[in-house]
Amino acid sequence: MFYLRITAFFLVVVFVPALLFASGELPGLAVNKAAAVKEVVARPTISRVSALPGLPVSSRQYEFLLDRPRLSMALAHICDPSLDLYKIEVRPDGTSHVDDPTGLAGDMELVSSSPGKRVYFISGHYDILKMRFNGRMVLMTEYSERTCFEGAFVDSKAVSYVKVDSAFVGAFAKLMAFLFPKKVDARIGRFSNAVKGVAVAVHNDPAGMYKRLAASGEFSPEDLRDYSQMFLKKQEALR
Repeated sequence: MFYLRITAFFLVVVFVPALLFASGELPGLAVNKAAAVKEVVARPTISRVSALPGLPVSSRQYEFLLDRPRLSMALAHICDPSLDLYKIEVRPDGTSHVDDPTGLAGDMELVSSSPGKRVYFISGHYDILKMRFNGRMVLMTEYSERTCFEGAFVDSKAVSYVKVDSAFVGAFAKLMAFLFPKKVDARIGRFSNAVKGVAVAVHNDPAGMYKRLAASGEFSPEDLRDYSQMFLKKQEALR
């Protein structure tokens, strides 16, 4: 089940999916990652596309969550306690490390950012049957805001390119995707639902989410202030 688990891991790391765009259209792509990104995109073991339309947040709020993976993961834990196995650490250099006690771990780096688009490069490993399999992934995201009578919404889609660094496991992953697409999609769907749950929670009950974050003791006053300004300011102004 390597592909199922590594795909789920990569989706958790970046928190939220978005739309496919060509590798040649990546403004500001980090020079030290350009070759690695193009290699994965050009010859992936597997690629998947997923979409999350109609998230009840503005593009600014969406970017706030994207740019704060530790806080976003905490919110996801609140919405779905089964995600508690995943631990995330944001390092001083801006990279993030995610660890799952079952033997799955990896690092994520934002390698390209422009309005409405993000590209992440992820490298990780999975230990199974006393063997370690390494894999890399490029997650390309695109999102846009639309407004209607009810307020602002974000439509988000993503494409993920997964490259498993083992010919045997790579062939097995392709076989899994061919024979068990529903299982693969169900795994991705679980985390897509968590993402949607977070967006709905910060929209419907931002104060309640704030209290849960504060009670956890994991976030600084500055983190809580930033959350409050992003999600509570408008609500308080209407009182």
